[in-house]
Amino acid sequence: MKKRTFDDEIDISEIILNLWENKIKIIGTTTAFLILGFLYFISLDKNFTATTNIKPISTFEENKYKLFNSLAGKDIVNINQKNLLDSLDSLGGEGLDKINQKNLLDSLDGLDREGFVKINQKNLLDLFIQKIQTTEIIEDGIVKFELVNKDNFKTEIDYQEMIQQTAIFITDQITPPSVDGGKELYWTLNFTTSDKESWKNFLKYLENKANEEIRQSLINAFNKEIEILNVSSKFKLEEIEQKIVNELNDYKISINNRLAFLKEQAEIARALNIKKNTFEVENFQTENMVVTNIKSESSYYLKGYEMIEKEMSLISSREKEKLFIPNLIKLEKSKRAILQNKKIERLKLLFSETPVANKDNFVAAKINFLTTVYIPEKSPTKILSVSLMIGLIVSLIYLFLSNIIHSRK
Repeated sequence: MKKRTFDDEIDISEIILNLWENKIKIIGTTTAFLILGFLYFISLDKNFTATTNIKPISTFEENKYKLFNSLAGKDIVNINQKNLLDSLDSLGGEGLDKINQKNLLDSLDGLDREGFVKINQKNLLDLFIQKIQTTEIIEDGIVKFELVNKDNFKTEIDYQEMIQQTAIFITDQITPPSVDGGKELYWTLNFTTSDKESWKNFLKYLENKANEEIRQSLINAFNKEIEILNVSSKFKLEEIEQKIVNELNDYKISINNRLAFLKEQAEIARALNIKKNTFEVENFQTENMVVTNIKSESSYYLKGYEMIEKEMSLISSREKEKLFIPNLIKLEKSKRAILQNKKIERLKLLFSETPVANKDNFVAAKINFLTTVYIPEKSPTKILSVSLMIGLIVSLIYLFLSNIIHSRK
């Protein structure tokens, strides 16, 4: 039996030969599609996802605050949400509807309000993140560097709404650090932009603006705490001085009472002709002993009018009354301690030597805008790969159709 041969069988060698003979057409068609893909790519609006690290100050920069923190350390407190709530709880649940400025301040006194904010790496970074998460400062930057094109909006209201939305979106894209292999990474700021230069300038503006506002806040907070210390010292001094006056007045009253008592006792002694010291003694017999009770105060006249009148004379002739007031020495010592306290002056001196006092030296945190990573949303590699594949497919289809047409002639 003879083998049958079919004309429609595929001849691989013929296909390869055909492709080789038409290689110029294939290369040309593919190149044309690659060129079209490239032209399509450059015609697109090039949007990039920008990722920027936010870094805290270095340990060396943090060391510049050590002297100030060491002196202010006794007065450093953290008035945070928990402390404030605990303080409010002390007002009592029944009186919460009556909370006003006065009782809130009285409650805060329990937190030791004479306290300075500790200036270190962590606190400065926290302040910086809080500051750049406020939409006001971001909205100003959006307008300044035209991150939102005003020409794209018909009305001013629509433009302002878009600015607010963009500001909220930027704050939402400030993400906290994660832990990678045991190493804590940085806070990051992500944003999609088509203008690298405008975005870089915006980040630079945001860093400078946030740092300066934080610096001013720290200065204001320091001045406020110094004012509180001064007022507190003033009030304490006034209280001590008032106590001194009260002690002197009480002494005069007690001396007048004493002299009146001695005068009366002296008159009794003279009436009884008791010149010398005598004691009235009472004996009480118990089972095992005799108890003697000497009545000295109620029967003071028994000491005799000579001694009583001498005592009156000595009391009346006192020139340095303060020596006879026991509590006065302690009060004078406390007053002297306040007047001679140099802590406020020293705090001012040390604070003036920190970077906060110099605008050019202060940094709360840094936005590394120069090392921002820009990742294009539409990759040229992907577009060119698709163009190449389309070019090859079109070339093969063209050759296939050409062969069919040629074979039927």
